[in-house]
Amino acid sequence: MQNITDILNQFEAISLEKLLNAELMNRVDTKFLIPHADLSQVLHSLNKDYYVLEVNGQRMAKYENLYFDMPDHNFYLDHHNGKDHRFKVRFRKYENSQTTFFEIKEHKKKRTNKERFQVDQMSDELKGPELALVQKMLGISNKLHPKLKNHYQRITLVNETLKERFTLDLNLVFENDDTSRALQNVIVAELKQQGLNRKSPVFEVMNQKKIRPFRISKYCIGTVLLFPKERVKYNRFKHIIQKLNTFNNAI
Repeated sequence: MQNITDILNQFEAISLEKLLNAELMNRVDTKFLIPHADLSQVLHSLNKDYYVLEVNGQRMAKYENLYFDMPDHNFYLDHHNGKDHRFKVRFRKYENSQTTFFEIKEHKKKRTNKERFQVDQMSDELKGPELALVQKMLGISNKLHPKLKNHYQRITLVNETLKERFTLDLNLVFENDDTSRALQNVIVAELKQQGLNRKSPVFEVMNQKKIRPFRISKYCIGTVLLFPKERVKYNRFKHIIQKLNTFNNAI
């Protein structure tokens, strides 16, 4: 497989400033699981239609997330139980730009809405501004607790004409106080669009490679991998674990 850095250097670059001017905070998301062995071919197929995000000379970004949930994993269970209206609460650190945000993702009626603001650093405790956003979006004052961290590398491709973004997350690692688990051989990819457009070059490439959309959440994967099975319900995610096992026998 060709070096990923060399392939990314064949893309035209887009700056973070330009990307932020067209953020997709309200969008439709489509996710895929891509074998790591197919990454170079997928990138080659898209380099004429997409820019690659470049930050401080780097075209592969490092991300770190700290997720919060209620004591009984209510946010996780809402996703597991197929509830249409659900949330994720997290801090996200962008290593390349050395910026950190507190953000809440709301999924409702097949759309994703995200609100966030910049903070100085991650914290295991939510304070005034964070709690205010939780109250505003979730209407709760329950104390939320940090549940798990994950970190990975992300490639962000941008098509300005179609107003869409395609992110590819690789080398995922999930951690909590007790353990750490890694997904080395699979890419978790996400196509973010203002409205579902199956004529996107991403859909064309995925169809050519017979890679179908796959509903998946990195937070839910981490919860299943890190917490004992007797503590969290996961029967509706067994197919996800089976799929991941086809890529990574370490699960």
